Amino acid sequence: MPEVGLGAALERFELTTQGEVYCVIDIVDQHLASITLSALPEFPLRIDAEMARQFVRAWEQRANMQGMAYEARPEQREV
Repeated sequence: MPEVGLGAALERFELTTQGEVYCVIDIVDQHLASITLSALPEFPLRIDAEMARQFVRAWEQRANMQGMAYEARPEQREV
Protein backbone atom coordinates (compact mmCIF):
# COMPACT_ATOMS: atom_id res chain seq x y z
CA MET A 1 0.00 0.00 0.00
CA PRO A 2 1.48 3.41 -0.89
CA GLU A 3 2.48 5.87 1.79
CA VAL A 4 0.16 8.77 2.37
CA GLY A 5 1.11 12.37 1.74
CA LEU A 6 1.32 13.42 5.39
CA GLY A 7 5.08 12.87 5.58
CA ALA A 8 7.33 9.96 6.40
CA ALA A 9 5.67 7.71 8.94
CA LEU A 10 7.44 7.09 12.26
CA GLU A 11 5.33 4.01 12.87
CA ARG A 12 3.33 1.91 10.45
CA PHE A 13 0.81 -0.79 11.25
CA GLU A 14 -0.68 -3.12 8.67
CA LEU A 15 -3.93 -4.49 10.05
CA THR A 16 -4.80 -7.80 8.46
CA THR A 17 -7.64 -10.25 8.61
CA GLN A 18 -7.43 -13.75 7.15
CA GLY A 19 -4.09 -12.86 5.55
CA GLU A 20 -5.40 -9.82 3.66
CA VAL A 21 -4.40 -6.24 4.52
CA TYR A 22 -7.51 -4.44 5.76
CA CYS A 23 -5.90 -1.06 6.37
CA VAL A 24 -2.60 0.69 7.00
CA ILE A 25 -2.10 3.11 9.86
CA ASP A 26 0.79 5.57 9.56
CA ILE A 27 1.68 7.57 12.65
CA VAL A 28 3.43 10.65 11.32
CA ASP A 29 4.28 12.46 14.54
CA GLN A 30 3.08 12.77 18.14
CA HIS A 31 -0.20 14.32 17.05
CA LEU A 32 -1.02 13.17 13.53
CA ALA A 33 -1.75 9.82 11.90
CA SER A 34 -3.59 8.46 8.91
CA ILE A 35 -5.66 5.40 8.17
CA THR A 36 -5.76 4.08 4.62
CA LEU A 37 -8.36 1.40 3.94
CA SER A 38 -7.45 -1.17 1.31
CA ALA A 39 -10.88 -0.71 -0.26
CA LEU A 40 -10.39 3.09 -0.57
CA PRO A 41 -6.66 3.73 -1.00
CA GLU A 42 -7.29 7.10 -2.66
CA PHE A 43 -8.94 8.44 0.53
CA PRO A 44 -6.47 8.33 3.45
CA LEU A 45 -8.11 9.65 6.61
CA ARG A 46 -6.26 12.01 8.94
CA ILE A 47 -6.77 11.25 12.60
CA ASP A 48 -5.19 11.95 15.96
CA ALA A 49 -2.13 9.76 16.64
CA GLU A 50 -3.46 8.56 20.00
CA MET A 51 -6.76 7.56 18.39
CA ALA A 52 -4.78 5.57 15.80
CA ARG A 53 -2.87 3.74 18.55
CA GLN A 54 -6.16 2.96 20.32
CA PHE A 55 -7.52 1.52 17.07
CA VAL A 56 -4.47 -0.75 16.72
CA ARG A 57 -4.85 -1.93 20.34
CA ALA A 58 -8.56 -2.60 19.76
CA TRP A 59 -7.70 -4.61 16.62
CA GLU A 60 -5.23 -6.71 18.61
CA GLN A 61 -7.71 -7.17 21.47
CA ARG A 62 -10.37 -8.34 19.03
CA ALA A 63 -7.97 -10.97 17.74
CA ASN A 64 -7.25 -12.16 21.27
CA MET A 65 -10.89 -12.29 22.34
CA GLN A 66 -12.28 -13.94 19.24
CA GLY A 67 -9.32 -16.16 18.45
CA MET A 68 -9.54 -15.06 14.85
CA ALA A 69 -6.91 -14.31 12.25
CA TYR A 70 -6.62 -10.61 12.97
CA GLU A 71 -3.09 -9.25 13.09
CA ALA A 72 -1.38 -5.90 13.53
CA ARG A 73 2.06 -5.90 11.92
CA PRO A 74 4.12 -3.01 13.31
CA GLU A 75 6.97 -1.45 11.40
CA GLN A 76 9.32 1.08 13.02
CA ARG A 77 10.98 3.61 10.79
CA GLU A 78 13.93 5.93 11.10
CA VAL A 79 13.55 9.46 9.87
